[in-house]
Amino acid sequence: MGAGAIATYVVWWYRTREDAVSGRSWAAALRAAALLTAWLILVNPSLPAGEHGGADTPAVLLDASLSMSRPLASGAPGIWSAAVDSAAAHPGVWLFGGAAARYVSADSLPLQPIEVETRLAPALRAAAAAGSRRAVVYTDGEITDAPESLEEARRLGIALSFVELGISYPELGIADVQAPGWVIAGDTAEVRAEVVATDVDADSVRIEIVDEDGRLRAAAWVPSPEAGRLSPARLHLPIRGPAGFQRFQVRLAADPPDPERRDDQRAFYLRVTEQPAGPVLISLRPGWEPSFLIPNLDRLGDAPTAAFLLLADSLVNVEGYRPTSLASVRRRARAAPLLVLHGYGADSPDWLKELAESATRLLILPTGPRAFEFTAWDVQVGAPASGEWYASADVPPSPLALELASSEVEQLPPLLAVRSIRSERAWTPLRLQRLRRGEAVAAVVAGSRGSRRWAVAAAEGYWRWAFRPGPGRQLYRTLWTGVTGWLLADRTSSSAGLEPRERTVDRGGALRWASPSDADSLALELLTTNGEAVWRRVVIAGDSVAAFVPPGRYVYAARAYRDGRRVASAEGPAEVEEFARELLPSARVSLAELVESASAATAAPADGQRRGLATLGWPYLILIALFCAEWAVRRFSGLR
Repeated sequence: MGAGAIATYVVWWYRTREDAVSGRSWAAALRAAALLTAWLILVNPSLPAGEHGGADTPAVLLDASLSMSRPLASGAPGIWSAAVDSAAAHPGVWLFGGAAARYVSADSLPLQPIEVETRLAPALRAAAAAGSRRAVVYTDGEITDAPESLEEARRLGIALSFVELGISYPELGIADVQAPGWVIAGDTAEVRAEVVATDVDADSVRIEIVDEDGRLRAAAWVPSPEAGRLSPARLHLPIRGPAGFQRFQVRLAADPPDPERRDDQRAFYLRVTEQPAGPVLISLRPGWEPSFLIPNLDRLGDAPTAAFLLLADSLVNVEGYRPTSLASVRRRARAAPLLVLHGYGADSPDWLKELAESATRLLILPTGPRAFEFTAWDVQVGAPASGEWYASADVPPSPLALELASSEVEQLPPLLAVRSIRSERAWTPLRLQRLRRGEAVAAVVAGSRGSRRWAVAAAEGYWRWAFRPGPGRQLYRTLWTGVTGWLLADRTSSSAGLEPRERTVDRGGALRWASPSDADSLALELLTTNGEAVWRRVVIAGDSVAAFVPPGRYVYAARAYRDGRRVASAEGPAEVEEFARELLPSARVSLAELVESASAATAAPADGQRRGLATLGWPYLILIALFCAEWAVRRFSGLR
């Protein structure tokens, strides 16, 4: 049927679209033969491999993932050494683990495994393309794509056999560590860790935090997890001076020690300051608005926002959702460069009103049915008006007019509960209209009083703009980063917004940087602790710039530019750990079950070994020859 369709198409084409010249039928026949060959390659029919078709010579697939670098037993050589000794008897070996397999000669095997994951399917495809119908797999059993690999072997008609290279000792590992990026000297930071284990007899495991000098700073006992499960731990780390970056390690105190130590210790960095360096947000009505506003506040500086929610008459820190004392919140709010109050109204508690009156930089998102005022700021906020209010395309003069002028507002959802705000020497970046017509009113009002600056949102429901990607989210980001940026104009550091997304990454991972919102290019450099440059790039701001470097401790130097003028600079530590998730103990694939499944899935057909047409080389040579011959005939006949 396919051949008939191809022949019909070629005849129709040459009869209706080509000139009637001598030799036209020969060109048509050659094109039909070429298209038929291409169709057969796509269909990939199974052909007899023949007695000497390569089926009797198995491909050797060697697991080159990091898990193969673990010792065979306590004090014994590593799995990799045993695997290399076994594979060295073969002339060539396929190294698998990553997205692509590599074929190397037996005398060119690497000294250590090179992959940070274990994927077998790409190696099976590569071996099948090379003509192999059988494969011997040397592995420790930690194959992440085992079901996919068996299905791929069945589809390709490859018979699999496995050589198990396992380990025989209990294993422990730290799967994850979470710590705050910024803390204040004198506070206590909560550090969370997750422990994984296999074949551990002890009921509990001790986990510790040590500083750069190896001094014990915190410790806890966690129950030993079952294989394939995680055991969480919370450690409370008292923070001491000096200010700056401090490096710590979370480690397992195993007794007897785990021979594989690379997954038993994880590093993290804390930035310690004497005073709060980031904005403080207090929400009396937790909801969508704070969840969208906090990331935009974080874009303005290199210190994260400290957010507190009032839940059932208790203040809860968003980081870890743990209760926080009122005294602690008041202390943080008084020292913060910007105080953001969400859900503020006439019935707010007295302590919150006191913070609002005494703040030097203040952003209010009000709520409630009544009007109120800030005496110290000379600002009056009216009662909310009913109806739906839509953003106006007419942007008034303001410090943000240039950024907001091109905003698309036609499809934005409406805001609710709009209030009138009266104050001297105030400005507004955006206006609203009721039902898209009538007199425009302010969406946000901002102003100053001496050296103090304030801003009040005139409506509720801004989060609706940011709920879905598109013009609304862009307008939301431009509006609030612009307003809070104006509030913090003389209080942000020269490194604002220019920090690594993660200061420590796993082996094989990439170090990435966040860029300030007002930058158009970045100049980045990574140096070793000895000052030797190992990586340099100049990139467009906002691009996903990634530095892939070997495990080690580094110092980065970053500079952000706008129109050739430097707007931010930063430097600090960054680290690529020896740790990789591949090293963690896990519930390994049972190779006995895998061999049984592989035998059932990839059993050879009764009529002998066969191979797909697409895995042979000669069909491609024929295809090229036919197209070349058609071209020659057409040229000789005078066809284009």
